[in-house]
Amino acid sequence: QGLSVAAGAAQVKKLKGDKGIVYTLHGDGELQEGQIWEAAMYAAHHKMDRVIATIDYNGQQIDGSTEQVLSLGNLTAKWEAFGWEVLEMDGHNMQNIVDTMSLAKSKTRQGKPIMILMKTEMGQGVDFMMGSHKWHGIPPSDEQLANALGQLEETLGDY
Repeated sequence: QGLSVAAGAAQVKKLKGDKGIVYTLHGDGELQEGQIWEAAMYAAHHKMDRVIATIDYNGQQIDGSTEQVLSLGNLTAKWEAFGWEVLEMDGHNMQNIVDTMSLAKSKTRQGKPIMILMKTEMGQGVDFMMGSHKWHGIPPSDEQLANALGQLEETLGDY
């Protein structure tokens, strides 16, 4: 329901003359719901050009990969066909995130909502979690948690 709520918030802002931007974040598995596409059509039709939506595009969902459960096809082509400006970014590269969000903000007020496809890998930085849907909503054991935090500490040590 998040994209519908974002479109509604943007509509209210537009009616009130508020120039603020509405940001919204979604998972790629969420795109298998019809409500998303209804909201996508609504936002484009009503030129909700102060909406910046981001999809965590990791190809995983609770039941398996999005390719196995229900293929999403070419998301760039789909969002463009629905009338959105589409950008892509590496969700594991902070500079790319900052640059892409800045670019997205510069593209507002041009008649189209903005969709950012943020490419990520589920479990990034933890060898036994990377690329697996099996950790979606499942807590690690105390031993697994210590292992994961150790791996992440090594990865984030430079920050």
